[in-house]
Amino acid sequence: MNSENSEDSNEIGQTRDITILIVEDDSPLLEFFSTILRREGYKVLKAQNGVEALEIAKSRPDERIDILLSDVAMPYRGGVQLAVNLLEIQPHIQVLLTSAMPFQEISNQCGTKFHPAFLAKPFSVSNLTAKIKTIVESTSIYLGPHARGYPGRS
Repeated sequence: MNSENSEDSNEIGQTRDITILIVEDDSPLLEFFSTILRREGYKVLKAQNGVEALEIAKSRPDERIDILLSDVAMPYRGGVQLAVNLLEIQPHIQVLLTSAMPFQEISNQCGTKFHPAFLAKPFSVSNLTAKIKTIVESTSIYLGPHARGYPGRS
């Protein structure tokens, strides 16, 4: 085994401890994002709207959701309101919002409540995976199950 393969398997091993909640009302996109991120080694939870996503999070109080990947404009509860609600339940969660709207408009909706990462639609698979990787590497998520405050993992 060469060192490049060893690095790849180590990176995938680190991603297996990371759970991403994907919220997208467009079913084909939801399935596509889910497939891509699972192939990258992440644990994936899926919801088609903010209400469903909140139910998923509330049903797993002892299980950490590391990243919220959510569309902004969705029926029932949009991505910004969902992020505010999830941050109350899991204050450590990292938020990645996607939208065809300009980032400044999204940022204005968020106000001072939180500062999300952002991907403008449409985006490529490589943009998505790179953004997720950047979020992981820039936070304590990267430390995996040995990070302080990691519910359900010691």
